[in-house]
Amino acid sequence: MLALSRIPLSVCWFFLLYITSSLAVADTEAARQLFADNRSAILQIRIIDLTSGSKSAIGSGFSIDQNGLIATNYHVIELAASEPDQYRIEYLTETNQTGMLKLVDVDVINDLALVKADHVISQPITLASTEPDVGVPVFALGNPLDLGLTVVPGTYNGINTSTYYPRVHFTGSLNSGMSGGPTLNQQGQVVGINVATAGNQVSFLVPTQKLQNLIANYQLRGRAVSGINEYIGRQLQTDQQQKMTQLLSGDWQSISLGEARVLQKLPPFVKCWGGSNNTSNKAQFLSAERSCRSEDNIYLNSGFETGILEYQFFWLEADKLNSWQFYAVYESLFGDFAPGNRATEDDVSEFHCDHDFLLSASQRQSKTVFCTRAYKDYPGLYDSLFLQGTVGNRDKAFISHFTLAGVSKENSLQFARKFMEISQWQ
Repeated sequence: MLALSRIPLSVCWFFLLYITSSLAVADTEAARQLFADNRSAILQIRIIDLTSGSKSAIGSGFSIDQNGLIATNYHVIELAASEPDQYRIEYLTETNQTGMLKLVDVDVINDLALVKADHVISQPITLASTEPDVGVPVFALGNPLDLGLTVVPGTYNGINTSTYYPRVHFTGSLNSGMSGGPTLNQQGQVVGINVATAGNQVSFLVPTQKLQNLIANYQLRGRAVSGINEYIGRQLQTDQQQKMTQLLSGDWQSISLGEARVLQKLPPFVKCWGGSNNTSNKAQFLSAERSCRSEDNIYLNSGFETGILEYQFFWLEADKLNSWQFYAVYESLFGDFAPGNRATEDDVSEFHCDHDFLLSASQRQSKTVFCTRAYKDYPGLYDSLFLQGTVGNRDKAFISHFTLAGVSKENSLQFARKFMEISQWQ
């Protein structure tokens, strides 16, 4: 039998430090080479206010073909897309050359846009044809905080499967201004498009396949989009119909909350959390809650997001309160709900609400409120807010709520019916 000799601990540490140091040197050299090879193809995208002549927003972009086509994020160029009479799109190269860009296509669902120069700015960057292995080093490039072109090394952690819209998890620090820039593998191929950060070395990329799809659609059409609001509206309509069809056809499961049964999480749409005050000696009443919310927001403008799904449940029991005090707590909570997505009066109408009293299968009476508000620029789309609370019990209550953002009325009503069937005080 072969005997293994014992290696001194100091020698193990030496080899570990040597390997770590070698990897760091290799990553540094790769970053340096990628910067040198691609710096001319990565641009600062600038949104210029026509009245002042000054930039109102900046981001990044990169050349993707020999005809002046450039990729970036939709949220980078949104001002020029929605208010073309007030803003224009320009590029700035690393040699301080500037020029005009024309918006030719968008994918608002995946936060992508294509803009075009009237001449070739640089050699294009190749898009990777396959997804990298999890754990390999990759390098995000862009223009953070108007500081000039920067390389951010990190790790490719694969496509996040716990959300409806696929995003690549990138371990690295993306900063404002890097949006729309490429993240490259060590071969200099684009493996994702910088889009967002959650801080603490957690960032996200749009998968390259989504950009390839957008390029293919643009090339098939052969011309720039016209009627941008109608075009985006069709994308939103198609997306919500696909999403709601999948959601409504799913097998919804329930979980206990107090004496009620409530909707369990709906993967990959939402993540859920819960809590209670059961261990608090100072609590005047027992409260247990469960909250679920999607992490997928579709950016429409700085004050308007859509695509959100959230639902909440509250179980209440009087402990040290009399019936009047308990009712006051219940009423305060019932009246404190609001839609979970941001929107302004320029984007949506006022809520229109219907109120009713219903009797459940268990013969418990409840008050229901169902509200909708219309999207002004995207006909046929609405935000829906549903609220239901039991009435007639002196010391116990059950409240349920959901918000759907950017769906049709029919899909909202179908969701409400299924939601009420599964979420009940038994």
